[in-house]
Amino acid sequence: MLFYLFFILVFLYFALVLKRLKKYKYDQKQDYIYNIEENYLTTLDLTNNTIDLSDIDAVYDTLFLKIELGSNFLSYLFKPYIKIEDSKHYFEYGARGIRYINLSHISRTSLNFSLHAVTLNSKQCKLYGYKNGVDTSKKILILAPHADDAEIAAFGYYASHPNSTAVTITLGEDGNCNYCQGSNNKKEATLTKIKLRLHDSLSIPLLGGLNSKNILHLGYFGSSLEFMYKNKGVKATSKVIPELDINSFRNVTHTDYNLQSNITATYESLVKDLDTIITSLQPDIIITPHPQIDSHSDHKYTTLFLLDVLETHNCKPQLYLYTNHHIMGESYPLGSIHSAIDLPPSKSLFTLQSICSFPLNKTLQSDKFFALEAHHDLRNPFVFLSVQESYALVVKLIRRKIFSKDKSYFRRAVRENELFFVIKDIKKDTFE
Repeated sequence: MLFYLFFILVFLYFALVLKRLKKYKYDQKQDYIYNIEENYLTTLDLTNNTIDLSDIDAVYDTLFLKIELGSNFLSYLFKPYIKIEDSKHYFEYGARGIRYINLSHISRTSLNFSLHAVTLNSKQCKLYGYKNGVDTSKKILILAPHADDAEIAAFGYYASHPNSTAVTITLGEDGNCNYCQGSNNKKEATLTKIKLRLHDSLSIPLLGGLNSKNILHLGYFGSSLEFMYKNKGVKATSKVIPELDINSFRNVTHTDYNLQSNITATYESLVKDLDTIITSLQPDIIITPHPQIDSHSDHKYTTLFLLDVLETHNCKPQLYLYTNHHIMGESYPLGSIHSAIDLPPSKSLFTLQSICSFPLNKTLQSDKFFALEAHHDLRNPFVFLSVQESYALVVKLIRRKIFSKDKSYFRRAVRENELFFVIKDIKKDTFE
């Protein structure tokens, strides 16, 4: 009897492990690849699970510690993490190899490490530092491919910078038919989705303190940017409702930007839109997706359009690049809500000149949570109307807990920091 019980437990252990590891699109035992040696500060000894940062100049607003993880059978069963004072840093199940953990916003100079379901192969850790500076008077332009991207990536940042402008590029009408349960007609459900996402994109940035004149929606169609970029001069149409007119959803006339209100959805129109906005605003920083590590085509091509505009532009802003759909899987950022965002998995080098970790205090995290909750597309509007929907939600939450497969943006975005890869010197071949 005990033999059979032991066999069942071993079988369940390996079944659980395989299910959890299946969610990663990469080998969780491989090193993260980064070439950041020019920002090397010092090597620290982890003595009695403590490191001393007292000699590190406070001018470095962003700090990352390079560590080498080891794993054991517990790291496949329990979620591996290192707690540094009150900050938690999570890793993949069974994680092994080089990782970079964020020390930027831990205020104490002597830091105590507590290891959970993970080991360290070396007590010597390299520290890297970045000087970005925080100037809340700077003019910020946020490019959001879809209605929720500005809040997911940068709510805390733009809420802390009064001179911010948020521009949503596309309607985001394609993808999941989140409102089909409320209508037997997919076209009507899609129009509902457009109406709600359009409303959200124009109203939710107000929660971060933006002026309504600095909140624009350009009205281009979801998943159309790649087509427009590769077919210059050719009009794009909606993949869901081809007869839609971009001008019916374009919201730009309430602003101080002199944008055309009657256009066609072409490469030339979007380039002109971005050029007009940048010329008028003269932003110091543009927050936009990283085209090399964000897997969504609208995200990638939003930034490629921007680069085409900046190539011949007098304005020379810094780019703060984010990823909401990491190319190596949407488990990133790893770990639970309110924990730290560390450097993402990387199996090859990508373009960065600096790294900025922007802190979110408890108030900003709470504000960000409710900003995300206000987005209709990030929640199920029918869950309270049907026992079946409520049951499905409970099952989904249990499966998330057991298998740790949680793509929720509440978990992924409401963190103690927001992370950006910074480009300070933009050249034509920056991302080639």
